[in-house]
Amino acid sequence: NNIAPTGEKNTITLNHETTFNLVGNSLAVGDYLPSVTLMTNKNQPYDTTAKTDKVRIFSVLASIDTPVCNQQAQDLSNFVKANPELTGNIEFIGLSADTTFALDRFKNEKGITDNLTLLSDAKDHVFGFESGTQINELGLLARSTFVVDKDNKIVHIQRVPELTMIPDLNKAVEVAKKYF
Repeated sequence: NNIAPTGEKNTITLNHETTFNLVGNSLAVGDYLPSVTLMTNKNQPYDTTAKTDKVRIFSVLASIDTPVCNQQAQDLSNFVKANPELTGNIEFIGLSADTTFALDRFKNEKGITDNLTLLSDAKDHVFGFESGTQINELGLLARSTFVVDKDNKIVHIQRVPELTMIPDLNKAVEVAKKYF
């Protein structure tokens, strides 16, 4: 099974051996995304509940400095580059607990597209706690995908149970297309 719940009393494994505890609120399809101010890789504030005319896909990663997260972010960037027609209706977001400086370095070193918004939850881990993706022992986020409609309602969640698994981006896009 590649879907697990978010929030308190749930766990995530690493290499199917080490178990970590998630903390924070549990979110489900039908809930509204909590209002959180995050920072972009350019150190600009980003309000998760700001009015938008786009469906948003939040691709949540633990840290860009780990191989699987690095791959997840690059795959997301490559998908956006290969499907520019989707950016008129979908905002693609990569979100991690990395600092804004680390995200900007990663963007520049890896040639990440400008059509991918990179967000940092490093300062207070508010997104992690509000979404139930905060890994207590690591201070990082559990790998997951949230699709949010134009009214800020969550229409799809995939939180993987194992840190080495990457959420299904194609499934997230398939769901997002229903809400244009």
